[in-house]
Amino acid sequence: MKKLSLIIPIMSVSALPMVSWAQSVEQEAEQDDFEQITVTAQRKSESLQDAAIPINAASGARLEKMGVSNAEGLNKVSPALTVSSGGGANTAYFIRGVGNFTNNGYTNPAVSFNIDGVYIGRPSSTISSFLDLDRVEVLKGPQGTLYGRNSTGGAINVVSKVPIMNENSGRIKLEVGNYSAYNLTAVGNFEVSEDSALRLAGVISKRDGFFDDGTSDADDTALRASYYLEASDDLSFRVTADYSTQKGAGAGIQYNGHYGFAAFQSNLPVPNWAWNPAPEALSGDFTGLHGEGVGEYIAQNVASAPGFMPYDGFVYPTRDDSYWGINAEINYDLGWSKLTVIPAHRVSKLDNAFNGPPFKAAINQDEAKQTSIEARLSGGDDTLEWIVGALYFDETVAGVNAYNQFSTVTHNDWQSDVQSSSLFARATYSLTEDLRLVAGLRFTDDTYEINATQTASAIVCLEHPEGRAPFCPQIPSMPVALTLADTLGMINPALFPTGSPLNADGSITPGARPFGPMNYFAPAQFGPGAIFAITPGMTSEKDGDSQMTYRAAVEYDVTDKNLLYTSYESGFRAGGFNLAEGREFYAPEFIDAYTIGSKNRFFSNKLELNLEAFYWEYKDQQLAALGLDTNGNNAFYTRNVGASSIKGIEADFQYALASSTLLRGGVQLLNAVYDSYEYTQVDLSDAGIDPPNFLTPVNTCQNTQGIFVGDNLVAYDPALDVEGAKRGFTIDCSGKDAINAPDLTVSLGVQHTIEFDNFALIGNMDARYRGERELGFNYIPGGRADSDVTIDAALTFVSNDGYWTVNAFVRNLTNETIAATYQLGSGNISGAAYEPPRTFGVSVNYEF
Repeated sequence: MKKLSLIIPIMSVSALPMVSWAQSVEQEAEQDDFEQITVTAQRKSESLQDAAIPINAASGARLEKMGVSNAEGLNKVSPALTVSSGGGANTAYFIRGVGNFTNNGYTNPAVSFNIDGVYIGRPSSTISSFLDLDRVEVLKGPQGTLYGRNSTGGAINVVSKVPIMNENSGRIKLEVGNYSAYNLTAVGNFEVSEDSALRLAGVISKRDGFFDDGTSDADDTALRASYYLEASDDLSFRVTADYSTQKGAGAGIQYNGHYGFAAFQSNLPVPNWAWNPAPEALSGDFTGLHGEGVGEYIAQNVASAPGFMPYDGFVYPTRDDSYWGINAEINYDLGWSKLTVIPAHRVSKLDNAFNGPPFKAAINQDEAKQTSIEARLSGGDDTLEWIVGALYFDETVAGVNAYNQFSTVTHNDWQSDVQSSSLFARATYSLTEDLRLVAGLRFTDDTYEINATQTASAIVCLEHPEGRAPFCPQIPSMPVALTLADTLGMINPALFPTGSPLNADGSITPGARPFGPMNYFAPAQFGPGAIFAITPGMTSEKDGDSQMTYRAAVEYDVTDKNLLYTSYESGFRAGGFNLAEGREFYAPEFIDAYTIGSKNRFFSNKLELNLEAFYWEYKDQQLAALGLDTNGNNAFYTRNVGASSIKGIEADFQYALASSTLLRGGVQLLNAVYDSYEYTQVDLSDAGIDPPNFLTPVNTCQNTQGIFVGDNLVAYDPALDVEGAKRGFTIDCSGKDAINAPDLTVSLGVQHTIEFDNFALIGNMDARYRGERELGFNYIPGGRADSDVTIDAALTFVSNDGYWTVNAFVRNLTNETIAATYQLGSGNISGAAYEPPRTFGVSVNYEF
């Protein structure tokens, strides 16, 4: 009740005009000026306005008008949703600050992604081109009963168009634009017999890079075939197969500058670290990490800890990823209920190299295979509607990857296996014709296993024999290769005065050995100051989590055009494993969401107004981020950081100002703050030699020096701070804003139609404002994005017979530079990826 009391007054005030408006509306003539969208978010077909849940949706036609051709464009569909790419096939989904960065094939998302009713286990398998879509649905908040695993933030449902019976039709669309962009889409619907139909669709999409160095390009293809059969009045069957590829360079990164060590200067924005911005010529908008002069500047001005050696350039990124799958939907009317069965199998193969400030190159080669089957029974009458079901999900992901950070590199060879089984039920009971109670529950049992070998290698520059600071100017950085053996094979054996770690039989000898040349003065000589250290590791773990999640809701039809609802729903995300020494495990996370909402039509359906107030409690939150393992090696791992509270209000509307003019818009006020965000990190300074708080972490959180006693970090004690001890920091970011959670998001659009004798012209303009927001987990000034406003505009010609459509468009009209992700990596170099700059073009669509 305490949580509900925070939002009930807000929604009550919003609902006060509803009854009086509704009374007059009942007397007015009916008309409908809005596009009608049917959704299946609650496992049943219903109007978007009748769905008593927090949901945004857009039809396939609307998605095309907005230029949403893949998952990264879904930011335009819902003010609560943030989608960003971090390089390679890595895609992050956040809803109201609940989400996760996923830089490897075994990190789980917090937002469930479903294609035609099939849960997609890997976020990297969700970013292929959208093709011939019916709609996209964005469900906000945990979906613990109907969707289950990995949906603490919400769910995204991508729904393809199904074959149309007794119809031969099709369309072909060509779009061209700046950056040498072109997109060719073809769709055909064919009557096979009076009881069956076939639908084929394909797209080729290419574009030069947005960055001057050619990155952030596009080279995508997608194909899909769907067959539908009505075997009898009671039995129908659909089977769909799809295949898509993504090639090119992938996401680009902009170099911004680096943080230089400034010991004991606590008055700096980032204590003990001075910001050194890159020259404007190198860090200008969309110049790119591989732009002219960038590598040379970094080599001359930045040295990377712990190697303290010059950078020798970033490896140019590449992508060669493919995805395919087959799924079916079988519906059988049993009379007393309807049976739905959805079997599916999907495979994704990734072969990509990406980079950015954290990485000279990150190479991923992995293959994910998933098999699932969901079965549901649904039925009911005017008093009781019910649904029960079961889901089995089996996934195996095997991969080899290398994360090269110039002076350090981690090589992993791993396989993860996940089996998830769940049973779920939901019932809606009508107390009266207008008042309904909803109850649902789901039991989920997850088992997960990982078997891996991982090797961390580092070139470490020790202290100068005369006591000067470490400096090793002649040591080369780590070569880039997928395996450690290949990496060592690329190093001149003469640099190992005691012999290479790579043996003649191909085996590798771990440990630390001298590495050179060193050049304290002149001439160059092998010295005691540099070592090449190889630390092998092995992980073989199996575990699991079981959890019951719940939903309870009340729905009330004030009139047939005004709906009120309130709900509670819980969600959880299972724990898992990391390939990081001392960070091998992380625990499940949990969320409880309280919602009050209303959906309304007023003034003879001329005004559509939907309101939602929400309060979420997030516990044991999982956050995947770059950090140090307990050996001091760089690693990307998931940790439980604490708890957060998320609350706010969202409203969206459509208003038919006239028969030819439509206004639309929305607003979200959001307060998402970490109530508790605390974790530990190894300190790379030398215990017993360097003073305490000498090498503090690069962040603006509260960093408290401590000493490790075994695996436990205890309060700093000078008696324990002796040579050979291990220091650490407790990092407390409590009170900071959640990631990707702007406090204010506003959208406003207008559509105006002018009709002529043989055609119509339709003008559209949409503007969107987003407030400041945190993009990264370091909480440093550069990682906080400024507020921004973007404007999209289009003018569309439509022939009266509906055959021809010509659309001229411009997106990001004012060419705003908007940061999408922020990275801080080796050498404390920072960089950012950006949303698309201004794009414009023309498309021609012919239907037949």
